[in-house]
Amino acid sequence: MRDVRIRARARAEIVEAVEWYEARSRVASAAFLDALDVVLREIGETPERFPVVQGQLRRVLLKRFPYAVYYKVYPNTISIVGVIHGRRHPSTWVRHAGP
Repeated sequence: MRDVRIRARARAEIVEAVEWYEARSRVASAAFLDALDVVLREIGETPERFPVVQGQLRRVLLKRFPYAVYYKVYPNTISIVGVIHGRRHPSTWVRHAGP
């Protein structure tokens, strides 16, 4: 299993989502984090499993939540570049991809 690293921007998006859910329901907030943990574990175990959306950027959708995790696979690591709500403009994840 490769090392999964979450970029600062993606981490900030996670915090924002958790805070939004927390303000509405602690149960929903915990469920969001559980769904995210499952996806991050799957990415770490089989990163090539999920589709390429542009260049080297891949995407996986969270179950039960309107969020997608965008990431890049490198020889020794996996870089999580964004955790983005599905209603955001598609260019959002392209900007996050960066080098």
